[in-house]
Parts: sequence; structure tokens; C-alpha cells
Amino acid sequence: MDQWLETKQLPVHFVSAAGVVYQEDKVLLIRSERRGWEFPGGIVEQGEAILDGLKREIFEESGIAAEPEAVTGIYQHLECRKGYGPLEGMTLPTNVNVVFRCRYVGGKVTVSEEFLEAGWFTPDEAMQIIRYSYMKKAFEDAHRYSGKIHFAAFRKADRDIEFISDCMI
Repeated sequence: MDQWLETKQLPVHFVSAAGVVYQEDKVLLIRSERRGWEFPGGIVEQGEAILDGLKREIFEESGIAAEPEAVTGIYQHLECRKGYGPLEGMTLPTNVNVVFRCRYVGGKVTVSEEFLEAGWFTPDEAMQIIRYSYMKKAFEDAHRYSGKIHFAAFRKADRDIEFISDCMI
């Protein structure tokens, strides 16, 4: 029997969506104080379709309208973690993030209250400035997308992360 049936505790995961947005030969990145440079994305709200959440997050964080073209990866953070910012003092559930390769549709880069700056970069520049291991891998998987979807599960290990599984499906 599944453990959650025995304990009567439903398994809870955040579902998030993120987009590697291309405008010609450049990609959109945003910079946060906590993680540095990354591509835009965030938690899909309850009752919201994943693609709607993706477009909303990209627009809220950068002012850019984007259209998804392909799912390039599914990444699972296997551990609960401490909340930060307005979630300080809470324990956040595990997370499943769906990453999309997107194309620019319109808008002008603006910076939301959550971020320090945003801009367009060449893919090589992006690989140099993205520091967070998971984000770097997801960016690389999206940039090198060949029609197969990457799946990776990871845990926190010391100051970085440890990939438990990493495959293409």
C-alpha cells in the first residue's frame, strides 16, 4: 500500500514552469539576489494551466510575452526546503519544474520587484553567467534540445546539488 494512504497525508509537490526564451540569437535572463542569473519561471498557481502559468511568470518577471515551442526538460527537486522571502519560516514541498524552449512574441525587458536586472544574452554568455547548477543544466538541455526531453531528479549536497537521475526520454 502507498505510504500516503497509510498516513492519510496527501503527497504535495509544487509544480513550476520556466522558459528559455529566444529572440533571434539571444536568450532572456533575469538576475535575483539569491540565485544570480537564471531564466524566468515560477510556481503554477492552483487551478492554472501549466502553459498559462509559464506565460504569466515570464511576463511578470521580465515584461516579455513568449510562446512555448517545446518541452525540453522535467526536473524534480526531491527534498523539502526552507522558505525564503515572504515564505520565511515555512517548509516548502518538493518541486517538479517543466522547462520549455520559447520564442519571443513581444514586449520590452523590464525588471519586477523580485529581480535586480534582466536582459538578452548570447547562449555562450548565458552559460558563463548562470551559476546555479540545476539552472545551468536545464539551460544547457534547452539550448541543445534535439527533440528528446531531459528528465533529472536532484537533491541538495553541501553547497551545490547532486543529480540522482539524469536521462533523456
